[in-house]
Amino acid sequence: MKTSRLALYSMALTMGAMAFSSCKEKKQDEDIIVEKVIEKPKDSATTMPSETKNGEIQWINGNKYTYIIERKGDNTLPIVVNHDEPYYDNRILLTIKRSDGTEFFSQTFTKNSFTGLLNNEIKAHGVLLSMAFDKCDANNMYFVVGIGSPDEAYEDFALVQLIVSRMGDTSVATYTPPELPLSQESPSN
Repeated sequence: MKTSRLALYSMALTMGAMAFSSCKEKKQDEDIIVEKVIEKPKDSATTMPSETKNGEIQWINGNKYTYIIERKGDNTLPIVVNHDEPYYDNRILLTIKRSDGTEFFSQTFTKNSFTGLLNNEIKAHGVLLSMAFDKCDANNMYFVVGIGSPDEAYEDFALVQLIVSRMGDTSVATYTPPELPLSQESPSN
């Protein structure tokens, strides 16, 4: 019996020690860890979406030529502020290939390629917007180039003409849109 009393006494002490230690107040860490949120700076300017256009035409001696026009925003060019909004200007790569796939012409253009034909407002606040095939004759291929506001809400832009000769030389000229035919009015009775 002495052993069982000793065992009971020992168990009571152990249980008391456990109860005493479990009631002990845990030490609180006074450091509060909060994850610091770092906001990434927004781009300082808007970039127009990249765009690729291509087409086939019959040109020198009736041979087929393919043109590829690729517009891409370029953050290495100066930022243009247009109607209080900053924009990255664009580069346009024009590539013309012969029917056998060999390259006839390839050149990259920026707004500066056309500054001699632009007014001061478009030079300062316009971006290179677009290029499109216009026509060809026996000696030249003609493209229309748009430079102006990238915001479609505004209609401030200039159109110029890029001319690629059959020798691969380029020149620029003022673009005159073709005259639209006058509509035929039907006589009223």
